[in-house]
Amino acid sequence: MDNDEFMEIEDLLFEDEPDEEIESSKRPGCLIKIVALLVLFAFTALALPNFSALLSDKLNFLDQNQALMEDEIVQRSKPAVVSVEATVVSGPLSMEVRRGTGFNISSTGTIVTNQHIIADASQITIQFGDGTSYSSNDYEIVPDVDLAIVNISGNDLPTLELDFDYQARPGHMMTIIGNPLGFEKISQRGEIGRLLRLGNSQTRLFDIRMTINPGNSGSPVLNDQAKVVGIIFASTTYETDDDQSEPRALAIPIQALSLD
Repeated sequence: MDNDEFMEIEDLLFEDEPDEEIESSKRPGCLIKIVALLVLFAFTALALPNFSALLSDKLNFLDQNQALMEDEIVQRSKPAVVSVEATVVSGPLSMEVRRGTGFNISSTGTIVTNQHIIADASQITIQFGDGTSYSSNDYEIVPDVDLAIVNISGNDLPTLELDFDYQARPGHMMTIIGNPLGFEKISQRGEIGRLLRLGNSQTRLFDIRMTINPGNSGSPVLNDQAKVVGIIFASTTYETDDDQSEPRALAIPIQALSLD
């Protein structure tokens, strides 16, 4: 059966030390205390979008998606964004289905997604926006980071370009496209907030000022040139100085992706 629960981890996020060239853009004393556990979106979209409508407070992203329908970045990028469904069989009577997002980076089919979506899967189904589906059990886990690559056999598939030279900066506007709560290819936009690290990890992360939902894991983070500069993997909530909760999406920089 489908598992729609969240996985939680207890590591705290820490604001990363700024590079010299961005030090002047950071305001002293603006650290925000993190009060929520990171939520990994391993078990994603609810099976029926109609059921999701009951959660109306979670569906604000649909308004922004509508506003971005004709956006050039969105139009260029959508064809290469895919849905990912992973089937994990853990016993004779135990089967788990995880759903999330991915994106294609080669004409024959190289899908980037999150490790927590496809780990231990016996079967992975990749579906493009035109309805074309590919089944695969050929995948690679990227060490020390929540990323994975699924290989499929296709031809002339739509692709996204990766920008390994991009350096995240607070205030940069980002666009993501994903499959939250059973909806497909939903576009959202927000600014980068802070550069972060997770626990003792040396991998830099960055957060984006937006609310994400189950199903957004694996969404590409796109810059103003429609190039991938990161991958969504989790969310968190900050408590601000005036006791308000501020949700953020968390992204892994594209530099963490190993294609060797």
